[in-house]
Formats: sequence, structure tokens, C-alpha cells
Amino acid sequence: MSDEKKKIERMADLLRSGATMLPQACPECGTPLFQMPSKEIWCPSCDKRVVIIRESETPSKAMGMMQLESIEESLLSKIQDVHERIKKEKDVDEIGRLIAILSKMLEALERLRKFRLEGKS
Repeated sequence: MSDEKKKIERMADLLRSGATMLPQACPECGTPLFQMPSKEIWCPSCDKRVVIIRESETPSKAMGMMQLESIEESLLSKIQDVHERIKKEKDVDEIGRLIAILSKMLEALERLRKFRLEGKS
């Protein structure tokens, strides 16, 4: 299969998975960009994430927002891990300890999301 056909197939796969093709093109290769259901913007040709910086935004602010997104993803993953441990745990004391950890993680997630919303405005 030619490179062009592979690129078109990747774009079709992205559309089937719920991504939206954007009017912007990748600054490196010129391929149309796609917004994933997770809101990430992706270049199917370069196979990497792309950050679009608004005119009113500085590059450092955009990078900071990306770091906050990464922290949020990590927190969500850890929350899921603790949830799985709670489901399997039989010891009541350990369940209490895990619930306390989960509560702190949820509070951190709430603060992070609030901070991210304030940063976008």
C-alpha cells in the first residue's frame, strides 16, 4: 500500500473513531488535523499531537495547559487504580485507607479542573 493510501486510511480510521477533521493543517507536513474525542488535536501523517496556540495565548501558557492536561490524565488513571483496589479489597481498614486516598485524589482533580478553567478565560 502506498504512503498516500496509508495516510488516507489513517484519516478514515480517525473519523470512524469519532474524531473531527479540522480546517487547520499540520505545520510540519500540511496534512489536515483532527480533533479527537478527548479534545486532543492530532496529525495522522506525523502521528503526533499538535498544539494550536491562539493569537491571545503565549507559547508558555499553552505548554502549561498541556502539562495540566497530562497531570489530569495521570490523576484519572490513579483514581481508576485505587477504585479497582477498593473493589477487590476485603479488609475494612484497608478499604478505609483507600477511600481516604481516593477522596484526596478527587479533591485534587476538582482543584486542577477549576484551575484549568480559570486559565482558559
